[in-house]
Amino acid sequence: MSSYNEWDPLEEVIVGTAIGSAIPRESEQMICSTMPAQWQEMFLSKGGTPFPGEVVDAAQAELDQLAQVLRDMGVRTRRPEALDWSRRGGFTSAMPRDCLLVVGASIIEAPMAWRSRQGETAAYRSILAEYADGGAVWVSAPRAEPWELEPGTGPWAINEAAPAFDAADFVRVGRDIVGQLSHVTNRAGVRWLRSYLGSDYTVTVLDVDDPHAMHIDATVLPLRPGLALVNPERISAGTLEESPFARWDKLVMDEPRPPGPVPRYMTSGWIAMNVLSVSPECVIVDACDTDLARRLHAHGLEVVPIPFQHVNAIGGSFHCATVDIRRRGSRESYR
Repeated sequence: MSSYNEWDPLEEVIVGTAIGSAIPRESEQMICSTMPAQWQEMFLSKGGTPFPGEVVDAAQAELDQLAQVLRDMGVRTRRPEALDWSRRGGFTSAMPRDCLLVVGASIIEAPMAWRSRQGETAAYRSILAEYADGGAVWVSAPRAEPWELEPGTGPWAINEAAPAFDAADFVRVGRDIVGQLSHVTNRAGVRWLRSYLGSDYTVTVLDVDDPHAMHIDATVLPLRPGLALVNPERISAGTLEESPFARWDKLVMDEPRPPGPVPRYMTSGWIAMNVLSVSPECVIVDACDTDLARRLHAHGLEVVPIPFQHVNAIGGSFHCATVDIRRRGSRESYR
């Protein structure tokens, strides 16, 4: 296991599994803080029940296609166990990036603030054990009881009583780890990650303007050294000038993707940003995002389009639905 950034040539990856995905059951405050307004009532009334079968089946077909495309590129591709999350009071096995953070030779289980996600890594246990047997460092961040994180005062749906973070609130930029505070990531969680990683890494927290913040990869996503995809509504040029991306070129998204034929139960139109770099020269993009594909191609990137709107419906896109285990490269500074 060895992966230090989001773009070095991909050699091994975990691709999620949609089978068994359930509508997450969370507090009203958490749902209203993070989910699209038009679907909040569905979460509050149907939380804990399976997502519509036709959506899950189509999402599974999209994930299977992604896995096959990556295999055809020579990438070793692993899949988590398909679990019945409605029976377990959980959510999904489709989004490994949310619960697993790979930094170098370490794979970190995130503590996950949502009560429906605290057992999510059960789907990955056999894979994680295999990596540990092969020499990887497998560690679990300290996990709080959900009631301990019930909010007091402040802008977020969690408090600071115990460490909390989702792995997808961080992106890796060599010696820098760039993250955000959100409704699922608190300062205590950032402090734990800094302490665990030690002096070999610098963890930078960006000041983002997103009242519904949850996962940084639809706000800023590095594509290759010197080029980052940026959401202009959520992060300012001034903030980026004080970050590891200060000297980088910024590909600014023009606008979010408009609504399409598939309901986006859990994501906004900015999900179009959630692409996957297979190498510094190649990126996987949703087939419906043709303008983004054109702009990426203009920056010298080979674009591989794959339909993924049903995966969007249950909570993510290519970056969320994968976690890279091995990328060919070493730990460097890209400031």
